[in-house]
Amino acid sequence: MILLTTPPLWFAALLAALFALCAYAARLLTRTGAVSTFVVGFVIFGLGGGGAAVPLLAFFLSSSLLSKLFRAKKAALEQNEAKGSTRDAGQVWANGGVPVLLVAAFALLETRLPLYRLQLFPVLFLAALAAVNADTWATEIGKLSPGKPRLLSNFRPAEPGTSGAVSLLGLVASLLGAAFIPLCTLLVWRLNAVEFFVVVWAGFLGSLLDSILGASVQAVYRHPETGQLTERTHVGATPMEHVRGFRWINNDVVNFLAGAGGAAAAWFLLRSAGYPFL
Repeated sequence: MILLTTPPLWFAALLAALFALCAYAARLLTRTGAVSTFVVGFVIFGLGGGGAAVPLLAFFLSSSLLSKLFRAKKAALEQNEAKGSTRDAGQVWANGGVPVLLVAAFALLETRLPLYRLQLFPVLFLAALAAVNADTWATEIGKLSPGKPRLLSNFRPAEPGTSGAVSLLGLVASLLGAAFIPLCTLLVWRLNAVEFFVVVWAGFLGSLLDSILGASVQAVYRHPETGQLTERTHVGATPMEHVRGFRWINNDVVNFLAGAGGAAAAWFLLRSAGYPFL
């Protein structure tokens, strides 16, 4: 399903290092984020080839661009988020962890499974990236919605940027973000119509799972003085009051589960479609 061949590992390491350095210089990554990006890029490019690197680049570049657009309008909302637009190691692995595991599994099983079963891995890989891309697009574009989003747990209006809150604009952005990943791979991947639809729909469902988890189990805190809800455990030296959710489930954990949910949704949809490799 992939047209581009796998490069020598030294070449994959060189390109991954150059990309991580450029992204760090452009202030898209922290130092730990740059190191993690190098590892993610090396594994995906080195084991999955150029075809696997294309959707990864599509996700990183599009999400980074969206996070930088309309910064002035989104600045007040981002004060309540746990992290900013410059990605650290946790954010990199939250979005790239599932794709890395799928590429590594594919490399380990490539000589042990029949070809028709190996065809499952590329679809799951794309679905995982489509899910995290859909979630990022929904978050960044949804912040620009003129009306207040609604919390999925009770459908009550919430402040823009609240974890687990969705808007019509955000849902449309999520669907477009899910479709963006397979669209960017049309020239290098041989996806048929069913596989394309599965990736898009699974990516959208993974993004929706992110919102459901954000509205239910993700940790949310309140500023003791202003009463403002936030994902941060501290604002400056002031500790925040825990309101709901599990303290260990932060936005990075939710994003990782969204990627895993996208891959799982793709598997279920392919199985429902009666694909022979399932």
